[in-house]
Parts: sequence; structure tokens; C-alpha cells
Amino acid sequence: MTSSRTPSFKKLRTTTAPPAVPTKESSEERYWKKFQYPVTIKEHAAINCVDFSRAEPHDFAVTSATRVQIYSSTTNQVKKTVSRFKESVYSAKFRQDGQLMVAGGEEGIVKVFNMNSRAILRQCEGHTKAIRQTCFTSCGHKILSTADDRTLRSWDLSTGEALQEFTGHDDYVRALAVSPGSSDVCVTGSYDHTVKLWDMRCSAGTPSITMNHGAPVEAVLLFPSASVCVSAGHNQICVWDILSGGRQLFSFSNHQKTVTCLAFDSGARRLMSGGVDRQLKIYDVTDYSVIHGLSYSSPILSIGLSPSESHLVVGMSDGSLSIKRRPAKTSSTTGEESERLPQAPPKVGTKRFFNRGKGKPEEGDVIVNPSRPMYHLKAYEVQLKKFHYVDALDAAMKTNNCDVVSGMFQELIHRDGLSTSLAGRNQRSLVPVMKFLVHYIGHPRYQALLIDVANVVLDMYGGVCGESRRVDQQLNALRSRVEAELNMQRRMCSVLGMLDMLFSMATTTTTTTVTKTTSTSTKH
Repeated sequence: MTSSRTPSFKKLRTTTAPPAVPTKESSEERYWKKFQYPVTIKEHAAINCVDFSRAEPHDFAVTSATRVQIYSSTTNQVKKTVSRFKESVYSAKFRQDGQLMVAGGEEGIVKVFNMNSRAILRQCEGHTKAIRQTCFTSCGHKILSTADDRTLRSWDLSTGEALQEFTGHDDYVRALAVSPGSSDVCVTGSYDHTVKLWDMRCSAGTPSITMNHGAPVEAVLLFPSASVCVSAGHNQICVWDILSGGRQLFSFSNHQKTVTCLAFDSGARRLMSGGVDRQLKIYDVTDYSVIHGLSYSSPILSIGLSPSESHLVVGMSDGSLSIKRRPAKTSSTTGEESERLPQAPPKVGTKRFFNRGKGKPEEGDVIVNPSRPMYHLKAYEVQLKKFHYVDALDAAMKTNNCDVVSGMFQELIHRDGLSTSLAGRNQRSLVPVMKFLVHYIGHPRYQALLIDVANVVLDMYGGVCGESRRVDQQLNALRSRVEAELNMQRRMCSVLGMLDMLFSMATTTTTTTVTKTTSTSTKH
């Protein structure tokens, strides 16, 4: 064995499968993987809605069956239970201050609760079918609700009276999103495949903009600026430009089944979607590429991310509630953005600027002229480096490793040195090459390579047959091996033909039997 410091020489590549190269994790993947310590709670029915309070400590409401449970974000335990319902509840949302909660369900009545006493403050009646979505407007003085009676209604919180009724949809209205900046603008999605933008200031009660999603709409979202809308239906997610009159900006499909819910992170920089395929996808809103994904045990019906991004809650169709929390930061750095995005470059003249490069390389650093490692070359690699092709092939043969020998043949062909390595051999040096060809020429992994090598050997030494008994024996063995391989291929082709005939006969028999059965039934 010879050792040498030779960074410019590439070691011989063998034909063995290379080891799996670990993929480099991005900062986004590391951020979302920090949601750990999963807690799974089993409810009695499907979890239709998850909503976080905007007020600290950001408790969250979970809607399931005929009750709404308030979970503590500190202990992940049930803090309060609101069970003033006779039938199933489909939606429960907090007001911005966290003091009130509005809920609606199968009863068709919008109910407003005081979260301190859990008392019913208002009951708004008017819908004729099940209520699917409820929410407070941004001002906190109005309530919006959609139902299976194809209507959108607004209610006065102080009196409980209906203010307006909007009847532009032709099917169930299952999605609702209110503008964060205006209490008079909202978006609805319906099973009539449309997404409609409503302005409460219009007395006509007609939608301002109508967008065709192309499938029953399950969820809608409005960006904080209210200039862009996102809708989900079937396995498709569409992004609409409101300011351009409802022009479609993006349309993408990363789910295999229906998308049931959508959610933003605290800054509306990331979009989350959950579907019946049990997958939760996270997208970058700049180009809507998938930056991370999570898999769950059952179809996902609802998603909730706390305003502080410390808890990720997912509700599923089998009643399972998954709660994942991100551990508190131990460093003095504040803000989630510092954990997610790369650190800004140091300003010129600061201490951090003059100390840059003194520590360990950070992510994104370019290492110039790294230290070159010392590694050892094999005997055949040393000869190959010196362009001694004959000695390199002989050294590879002595390893008795078929991967090394086949790799050497490939390298010699690449260097156009195969003829040089095989030429001018005597009986002693040619026989090992012939034995290798006889032994491995029928192997599927090396067959194509060794056929080319065998052709070169026969062209060189075919004219000296009969001069060496050992070489003649190897040539006869190679001929027998090739003939055996050809005979096996012929037999395999015959077997394949017989199988095709049997399958064809079986199909014909089955068709005849079905035809006879149909005829008999017709006669009777």
C-alpha cells in the first residue's frame, strides 16, 4: 500500500451503490421541526374547528360534537367547557380581546358567550339550516355567519338583531373569512364552486366580485391587506388578486385528496393547508412552494397556530386532537424571525464585523482553500495514477474483488486505455483475465461491460488459438458459457410465449362464461 498526498487525483470508482447522501436541512425545516412534545387527546367526535385567542395567554377553543372546550396553552388541559348546545357545533371563534366567543351549529342559532361566566349573552335566530361558520368582524361589534341555507348574515352584537342578509350563492356556504382591516368586507366560499367578495356597505346585497374555483370550496382566507384571497376546494388551492377584480394569481395542488382547512402564521408569511390525505403542508407565500410537511394519523379537518407561534394544534376526523409546542428559547434573542431566517450581515465598524470568520463556519459561509485531507491510495490506484495500465489491471485482478475489477475496466475504457492494458500479454497474465470473463460474463450487473471487454480480447488473441493449452481451455469455457446463456434466453422466451397463450385462453374462457350466463338470464 502506498500513501500519498494527492488531492488532484480522483480515486477509482467501483460499481457498488454509493451511500445515501444526507440532505441539508433549510432554516425553515429546522424551525418547523422544533414543534415537538406532541400531545394527542381523544374527543368523542370529529373536531370541526380550532381557534386561538388573540389575547394572552392564547388559550384555544376546540369544537367537537355538542360542546366547545377551552384548552390552556400552558398545561394543554381543558380549562373550561361550554356545553349549551342541543346539537352538533361546527364553529366557535374568539373576539379579538378574548372576552367573548361566538358559536353556531346544527341548531341554526348564533350564540354569543361570555368567556368568564360562560353565560349566553345573545342568541341570533334567522338561519333555517345548520350554521357552518361564525366570526366577529374586526371592529368587534358585528357578527357574521354562513349556513347551509345558502345565505350570509350579519348581526348586531349589542341587540342580537339581523342587519343584512346576502343570498348570492346557489349551494351550501361552508367557508368564511373577514377582512382584518375592515369590518365591512368579507369573503365566502360555497359548494357552488364560487368564491364571493362582499361589501356590507352595498345596500343591494349582491357580491362585489365572484371568482370561480372550479370545485366545492371548503376554506377561504384573506391576507391582512385584504388585497389577496386564498381558496381551497378538492385538492386545489387558488390565490386571487382582489384589486384586479378577482384575477387568479396562482393555482397549485400538493394534496392527493380534498383540502379541508387553511391557516396563516402570525405574520401571514407562511400558508398552511390540511387535507383528507392526512398531510399538513406549509408554503412560502412568495412563490407558494412547499417548505415543510407533516403527516398525521387521520384526515385533518382543522388547523390552529397560536399568535406567538408556540403551539400547533390539529383536529382530525376521528376525534384526535394533536397539540405540538415549540420549546421556549434559551438564548437572549427575542422574536421568532431570528430563529427562522439567516442572521443579517454585520455592519462595517462594529465588533461583530471585525470578529467575523474567527469562529466556526456558519451556514452560508464560503470556505476558501480548505485543508486537504491525507488519504491512502490502493496499489492499483498508484499504477493508474502513473498511467501504467497493464500493472493497474494486474493489481486489480489480485484483489479478487469483482467490483474493483469492473471499476478498473470502466476507468480504462473512459481513458481509452483498455486495448493498451490487454495487449502484449503472455499465457500467465492473460489467463486471469479470461477466468474473470468466464465467471462474470453471465452476471446481469456486469454483462454489458464484460461483453465489450471480451470482444477486445477475442480480436487481439483470436489468431493465436492452439498455441497455448490453458488459453484454449479458457476460450472454450467462454464459448460454453455464452452458449449456455443464449440457451437460457431462448427457454425464457418460450416460457413467456406459453404464459401469454395461457393468459389469452383464460381471458377468452371468462368472456365466454359471462356471455353464456347473460344469455341464460335473458331467456329466463
